[in-house]
Amino acid sequence: MATEAIEDGRDGTPGPIRVLLVGPHAADVSLLRALLEHSRETEVALAHAMNLQHAFDALERNEVDVLLMDVGAGSPRELVSVSQARVRAPLVPVVVMVDSDDEMLAAKAVEVGARGYLIKCALSPGALVWSLQHAIRNQRMFLELNIARERARQLATYDQLTGFANRSLFQDRLDQAVASARRNRQKLAVLFLDLDEFKLINDSLGHFAGDAILRLSAQRVATCLRKSDTGARLGGDEFAILLTNLAEEADAGRVAEKVLALLRQPVSLKGREHLITASIGIAAFPRDAASSEELLKHADMAMYSAKSSGRDRYSFFTPGQNGEALERAARESRLRAALDSRELALFYQPVVDATRGRVVGAEALIRWRHPELGLMLPAQFLGVAEESQLIVSIGEWVLRSACEQAARWQRGGHEGFRIAVNVSSHQFQSGQFVAMVRDALRDTGLRADSLELEITERSLLSGGQRTLAQFAMLRGLGVRMAIDDFGTGYSALAYLKQLPVDVLKIDQSFVRAIATDPADATITATIVQMARALNLSTIAEGVETTEQMQLLASYGCNRMQGHLFSQAVEPALLDGLLSAPPFWWMRHAGHSATPPA
Repeated sequence: MATEAIEDGRDGTPGPIRVLLVGPHAADVSLLRALLEHSRETEVALAHAMNLQHAFDALERNEVDVLLMDVGAGSPRELVSVSQARVRAPLVPVVVMVDSDDEMLAAKAVEVGARGYLIKCALSPGALVWSLQHAIRNQRMFLELNIARERARQLATYDQLTGFANRSLFQDRLDQAVASARRNRQKLAVLFLDLDEFKLINDSLGHFAGDAILRLSAQRVATCLRKSDTGARLGGDEFAILLTNLAEEADAGRVAEKVLALLRQPVSLKGREHLITASIGIAAFPRDAASSEELLKHADMAMYSAKSSGRDRYSFFTPGQNGEALERAARESRLRAALDSRELALFYQPVVDATRGRVVGAEALIRWRHPELGLMLPAQFLGVAEESQLIVSIGEWVLRSACEQAARWQRGGHEGFRIAVNVSSHQFQSGQFVAMVRDALRDTGLRADSLELEITERSLLSGGQRTLAQFAMLRGLGVRMAIDDFGTGYSALAYLKQLPVDVLKIDQSFVRAIATDPADATITATIVQMARALNLSTIAEGVETTEQMQLLASYGCNRMQGHLFSQAVEPALLDGLLSAPPFWWMRHAGHSATPPA
């Protein structure tokens, strides 16, 4: 007879439909075989089991495509056996065979899970084969639908990158856990975890590397959890952990220690080793909060406390952190308003050429004229700006304002004047930063070689190849590039030959003690000599005494800035310094030393 290609459910190869008839009547077997002999469309292999218990062995061996169950008059006991078969073999479709036509019985059979319905007295070869085929197709359709539903549930409740629960599922489990803990007088804790400096790694190495770090972080966190715990990715680089049925709150701290220890193990990305660290905040129920929303909020506050305390650590929630969080949020909101209302201002610290005794440039330094707190230094508010990403907008304002002011000084007769602008690592890694610099130069009319962009050595070291590419593009514009706080990162020395930089700014921690500490004097002199060999300029920061100035000049570092010359001042005051005669600072300070040649 002709054979239709039907997958047998085991390995996908064509084969006959394997039917297992379950029923006590041997005559039914003879009837069905006689009918199937007359079928010319589909090959069917028929087996028989006296009852469902005898059928289970075949079902467990996956030797059945369709289960054909004789339920006679459809007694409740027989219909229960259909339900049992569906539970025992959920992937195998069930077709029921009854003695007579009964609509109520048919409806009940479908209700308990039957995929087909046959009447013995009306059986024909065509009807029998069609019912078997239809049951298989119908079952496949239901299975595919269930898979699609499960996939939709996964998409709705799990993070697709890490496999962790998403925010929605975590909140649901937290709600249930709090209700259960309240009812049973148990303790639980929420850990709020944020990866340290993730944006810098993500921006410098690319999103593929960032995703790899997120997946690896989730895997490491998961190894610290029990089956009853829940790990979740709330979004970005933020994770949460739900620890239920704790003996004591201190257990949450021990879990946090394990997580931090695992996370900080080095990971190799693009040929370089990186350390992943995190800040973790912990809030416990019922000690720290009475509701799930409050618990998560307090864990978040504790995380910020850990981050502000130095990162790579955990912190338990304390009531004082609530005030700190409110103050931080208020400061962020106030800083946004300050940017719009022009409360931010630029001060300028002169850069002096000691060989000529003249001001040759300046470093632009931001200040906040706070209506209530007075003049605020960068350390008092830029941390908030970086956490909230306001630093990008503030950085653009600083860049444009500094370029406009430098162009005015040049038009006023100071043609060689050069302006230095500090660049945050977040701002530097922005995909729009090079275009932002190009637009600022074009709109203000400042020559590109009159702009010096400063990035710290620490940011440079963590930037990778993307940082080098950004440096090269900016150098292509004609902009000068400087490494700020040079000497504090050590390993940057090995990269100097390949870095497209122009200036090394010697960190003030070395300058401060060059007159009293031979080691600092040697380091400073070595940096100057090395820079000269690489055709780089040097600028010493933090010069406060004539002795420091003279020693630096003797090493060959002739450009300096510090309080010996001037602190950061407003533009109008710098106007006067630019027009002052040589060595004005020495006479003004009452020094009698001879200026260096």
